[in-house]
Amino acid sequence: MMRKIIVLSTTIILFFSTAQKSIAQKNGPNGLPASAIATSASGYSMTAKINGKDCKASFMMPADETGQIVGFYSGDKYIGLPYDRKYFVAGKKISFSDQNADLTTNDEVQVWNGRKGEMVITKVTGKWAEGTFFFTGYSYDNKKSITVTNGFFRIAFGNW
Repeated sequence: MMRKIIVLSTTIILFFSTAQKSIAQKNGPNGLPASAIATSASGYSMTAKINGKDCKASFMMPADETGQIVGFYSGDKYIGLPYDRKYFVAGKKISFSDQNADLTTNDEVQVWNGRKGEMVITKVTGKWAEGTFFFTGYSYDNKKSITVTNGFFRIAFGNW
């Protein structure tokens, strides 16, 4: 009887420790999705100024996975830009309208809707694309605004 209890206890412990490891592997750094990619000088990159303050993404998401160009600049706070493979032609300009770009922050507004601005694709080589962007974000009640300027991004895109 004691042997059965020990075997059963060991099985339960192994099951739960494996389940916890599996859950941890699904989460990425700082609670981000597991597919978040660290930025680097020659890889994924996003920089901008938010109300004049320098901002640099630490992680980005694969745009083919999210349907948006996403750069995480402060934990889980991010700048999100529209993504469509047909945009990736050098010189292409994309004007922002309602809900094309967004910004999340650690203030009382939290989610800013970028309705006025532009993204320009500046370079497309191999599987990489680069661009610049700026926008004005508005609170949902339109009483507050925030500016995102001097934006730059570099992303890889999937197989075509």
